[in-house]
Amino acid sequence: MLEEYNNIFEQFDVKVKNGYKGRGAFILDTDKGLKLFKEIRMHREKIKFMYEIEEHLYNKGFPNIDRICLSNEKIPYVEDEDTIYIMKNWVNGREIFFNDESEIYNSVKNLALLHKCGTNFVNNNRYQNYIKLGTLATKLSKHNVELVRIRNKIRKLGKWSEFDICFLSSFNYYHDKAIEALSLIEESNYYNLVDKYLKENVITHGQYIHHNIIVSNRKLHTMNFEYCNIDLPVIDLYRLLRKVLEKNDWDAKMGLNTIEKYNSIYTLSEDELNILLYLLMYPEKFWKISNYYFNLNRAWKPKQSLIKLNKLIAQKEKKERFIMELKNNLST
Repeated sequence: MLEEYNNIFEQFDVKVKNGYKGRGAFILDTDKGLKLFKEIRMHREKIKFMYEIEEHLYNKGFPNIDRICLSNEKIPYVEDEDTIYIMKNWVNGREIFFNDESEIYNSVKNLALLHKCGTNFVNNNRYQNYIKLGTLATKLSKHNVELVRIRNKIRKLGKWSEFDICFLSSFNYYHDKAIEALSLIEESNYYNLVDKYLKENVITHGQYIHHNIIVSNRKLHTMNFEYCNIDLPVIDLYRLLRKVLEKNDWDAKMGLNTIEKYNSIYTLSEDELNILLYLLMYPEKFWKISNYYFNLNRAWKPKQSLIKLNKLIAQKEKKERFIMELKNNLST
C-alpha cells in the first residue's frame, strides 16, 4: 500500500522503512524518525500559516509539537494530481487522561506556555483569514439563530423522536442561557481585549483538547494545529476547561484549580476572566449536540445523541453551582 506513495516520499526527502495505517493517516518509520503522512483537504495558504505558526512556537521554546516537514521545493506540502499531502514529525504515545488531576494541570500549564511562546507572531498581513479576533459575538449569535431554526423545524415534524421531545422540553432553558451569555459578552470589554491582542498577535491552538495532547516519554506533546488561528488565548482555555469540567461532573475545585494553574504562567486580566465566565455560561454543548443531530441527519446515531443530551441535562445543576462559585471567586 505504501509503495504507491514512493514518489511523494521522495519529494519529502525521506526513506520509509515501514509504516501502518492510523486514524486517517499513515504512521511511518523513516530514516529521519517517526512521521505522520496524510492527504489533507486544506487551502495551501492555511497549510503555510500552520507551518509558520509551528516554527514560531518551536523557535520560541515550545518544541514538543508535530512540526510540518518541508518538501524538496521548500514548501510544507506536496501536490500530486490535484491531491495535497503533508508530512509531520510524530511520536508514539497516548492521549492525556481527563480524570487525572495532575495530567489536567500539566496540560493547562502547557497551554499557558504555548500562549506565552506564541505571543508576537509576525504575519505581515498575509494571513488575515486566520485572525479570529472580534468574531466571537457574531459566531454565538449565529448559534442562537440556528437553535431557533432547529426548534422551528422540529415543531413542524409530523412525528417526534425521543431526542426531539427532549430537545423541545429543554430548549427554553438553554436558549435563555445563550441569550444571557451573548448579552454579557456584548456588554463586556471584549472589544477592548480585541484591540489589545491585535497588537500582540497571540497564537491559539483552536482545538486544545485531550485528543491533541499526547503523553510520550513522560513529556506532553501538542499535536494537530489544523484549527490554529490568532485569537484571545482565553478562548483556548475555555475549550479545554469546558471539556475537563464535563468529564468531571463540573467539579468546582478542579475547575478553579485549572484556571489558577494556567494563570500562574500566563496571567489573565479581570476582563479576560469575565469572558471565560460568559463562555462557560453559554450552552455550547447543547448547540453542538442539536446541530450535529438535526443538520447532519436525524437518523444518524440517534441513541448516541440522546445519551449525550440526557447527560448534559443531568449536569445542569452542577454546572450552575460551578458558575456561581466562579462568579463569587472573580468578585473577591
